[in-house]
Amino acid sequence: KEDADYLTSSDPRTDLRILTVADYTFILNRNKKVVMTSAKSPNSFLTQGALIHVKQGQYGRTYKIWIDGALMASFETPDGSDKSHTKMIDTSYIVGQLAASLNSYLSTNSLTGKYSVETGDCWLRVTGASKVATQDGFNNQAMIGLTSYVQRFNLLPATAPDGYCVKVKGDPNGDNAGSYYVQYSKDDTVWEECVAPNMPITIDASTMPHALIREADGSFVFQRVAWTDRKIGDDDSNPYPSFIDHTLNDIFFFRNRLGLLSGENVILSESAEYFNFWMTTANDIQDTDCIDVPTTTTRINILHYAVPFNEELYCFSDSTQFVLRSDTVLSPKNTALIEVTGFNSSPDCKPVVAGKNLYFSSLRSEYTSIKEYYNVQQVTDVKNAQDITSHVSSYIPNGVYQITPNTNENIMLFLTTGDQNCIYIYKYLFINENRVQASWSKWNMQGHVFGAFFINSTLYVLVNRGNKHMLEKINFTYNTQDFPEIEPYRVYLDSKKQASTGVYNSTYERTEYNLKTEYNLTDISHISKVGFVLS
Repeated sequence: KEDADYLTSSDPRTDLRILTVADYTFILNRNKKVVMTSAKSPNSFLTQGALIHVKQGQYGRTYKIWIDGALMASFETPDGSDKSHTKMIDTSYIVGQLAASLNSYLSTNSLTGKYSVETGDCWLRVTGASKVATQDGFNNQAMIGLTSYVQRFNLLPATAPDGYCVKVKGDPNGDNAGSYYVQYSKDDTVWEECVAPNMPITIDASTMPHALIREADGSFVFQRVAWTDRKIGDDDSNPYPSFIDHTLNDIFFFRNRLGLLSGENVILSESAEYFNFWMTTANDIQDTDCIDVPTTTTRINILHYAVPFNEELYCFSDSTQFVLRSDTVLSPKNTALIEVTGFNSSPDCKPVVAGKNLYFSSLRSEYTSIKEYYNVQQVTDVKNAQDITSHVSSYIPNGVYQITPNTNENIMLFLTTGDQNCIYIYKYLFINENRVQASWSKWNMQGHVFGAFFINSTLYVLVNRGNKHMLEKINFTYNTQDFPEIEPYRVYLDSKKQASTGVYNSTYERTEYNLKTEYNLTDISHISKVGFVLS
């Protein structure tokens, strides 16, 4: 039930956006504000203690460790006058001597309950310590103490306690001065990039688009999507996607990325990782990383729809068209949202591509214009739009909410709240790049039409008849026979079916049919004409 609550809406036609990718049908609710959960990464810096890395063994040096301001350990290496001294400058030997000195200090001063000591081959950790300082008599190059950060990655020990986390601030004199976080993995015996401690990491899936998923057995399940957590960086190196704390306007698929519109921003997932909207590393920007770009104009442009067209992504606000462009591959390094045209576009109807052109609706005072968006010949970067309703400017009432094209039949259907019983038809034909047909008409369906879609050359219409929703179909194929065995010649009747409720009345010598029973209706007042075919 919690998942189903995401669909709650008083106006689903306006509030819900749907996208199907393979076995996933994503459903987006435009009223839901996307938020982060309270889940955070472990607060390692608070609990992991101090790590002392014995980096080098030097003859005749005194290694000292201060914990929380107190000198707790000291060890002086021999001067090297005897060959036996070689073993005494081994880093593991120095670690052992410093650990023994530390434990002795803690025991003597009754601090064993507050601090504890753990050792490795070249390091020792003091759990409970919040500050650490070291001295080695070698310009502090032989031993490094840290609790949360280090200047360069090469100052870290080769091994460390499992899960120990460090912020690498980056070398200001190096090629990469950016900061990032690493933690040691005992299983993999490497330092791995990670997310900053005590950092929000999880997008609340209950506020993100949900999915209707087709299972292997043909059944469907509606559920939340497992969106990827933030795995590296902090709010500077890996900030929230721009849709956090905002609502979403549209969902789309483009160049193997799942995309979202929010406010003035276009947000694309990591390439081939449709559920990840976070960076994959803080060290560099990868070509496959997620993309998050805003519009760049002098006025506010809330983006309502995104439509792939002519190998580019076109984004529509109510008055401007933008194109998402990149120099070569689609990458966050070179992607920008470019303003290309300034035509008014209705926010209530998603633009659609039909053949080589793109079509969208534009509101006037009482009637709707349908614009045909195209590339100007021989100037491929220049776009233009023409009004294909200019010769019937007062024909389609305002409120167009769906455009359904079929390029097999060279036809487009338009549904509008201004005339809910009718489907408006645009029949067109291009020959040698010239338009030779541009006709408009309408079909009165004698009932409230809720939606229409094509499968090949068959049109399916969801219409309300007699207080019931009916799914009806219309075949556009030539010389179709609805009942081949009993209908040698096609009879054109709406809602035609083979009757099964006839009862013969011998008194009047006639067969009577109950239309309510025949069509399973409680009300037949909408039926104006009835036709019968006798065989």
